[in-house]
Amino acid sequence: MLAYTVRRLFAGFLVLLFVIWFTFTLTYFQPDGALAPAYTLCRQHLTKACLNGYINQYGLAKPYLVRLWDYVFGVFVHFNLGTSFVQNNTVSGLLGVYIPRTFWIAFFSLALAIVIAVPLGIYQAWRRNSPADYIATAGSFTLYAIPAYVLGFVLLDIFSYHLGWLPPSPPSNVNAWAIFTDPAGFILPIVTLTALSVAGMSRYMRSQVLDVLVQDYIRTAKAKGCDPRRVLYRHTMRNALGPIVVIIGLSVPILFSGALIVELLFNYAGLGYETWYAANNGDVYTVLGVTIIVTAATVICNLAADIGLGIINPRVRIEGRNR
Repeated sequence: MLAYTVRRLFAGFLVLLFVIWFTFTLTYFQPDGALAPAYTLCRQHLTKACLNGYINQYGLAKPYLVRLWDYVFGVFVHFNLGTSFVQNNTVSGLLGVYIPRTFWIAFFSLALAIVIAVPLGIYQAWRRNSPADYIATAGSFTLYAIPAYVLGFVLLDIFSYHLGWLPPSPPSNVNAWAIFTDPAGFILPIVTLTALSVAGMSRYMRSQVLDVLVQDYIRTAKAKGCDPRRVLYRHTMRNALGPIVVIIGLSVPILFSGALIVELLFNYAGLGYETWYAANNGDVYTVLGVTIIVTAATVICNLAADIGLGIINPRVRIEGRNR
């Protein structure tokens, strides 16, 4: 298991290193190239002396490889993602404020999606071609086809503007713990993200359980008179849950892309909202910092999913050792 984990760590490190190189290189393709921060800081009094001062201060005229090494070293050693010259703050400082806000929304959305989608997919497969299966399938396809902003608008219109049951947005300018102290405003954003995740996850779970139910060892267990519940929970669940663990790991970038839309829709200042603001104001370094953070989170979650899959299904480790 240790060798399996080390291989996955090394592969994840290479992916993260490539993303850092790629995102850093993109800064040279913005208007004014590598000198863009100096032009941003001198925009109100653009003089040669001002430009030279900031170019020397931040080392913008250094060779590409030197600046790349400094950037990589700063990311891994000092967790320094650069400076937001538009917002006059460090990127790490900005993300330290916005990441916890988005984390709790994504966490609760993913947790609810798992709690709903996994049992729903198993029930659909166990009762396949029943009226309940058809109804759940129709609902899943409907939710899967609805864009996030459309579903959010519908929920907002019904439960906030017409019925008045829920606030139209979470509290503004609050800390990340507001989801526990004032949860009413977070219900609609979480429900929107959860509904989108449940649609795809339940269909995938149903497909995996159906594939397992036709295996020879399941038919053998039934032929021996094994209790149906024992067949489902002991023989079917363990083999069907392996792929769903991987899907959960891959849900991180999907949740972030959904959070980008949901936070704009519900006017919530999280990581998605900050990314939109930075992109619209030419804050390249903040956008690149967000890209690195999301990549790192994806790599970590995929690593956790791979380790979980190796625990659930030892054949993954054995096949990897044989190769």
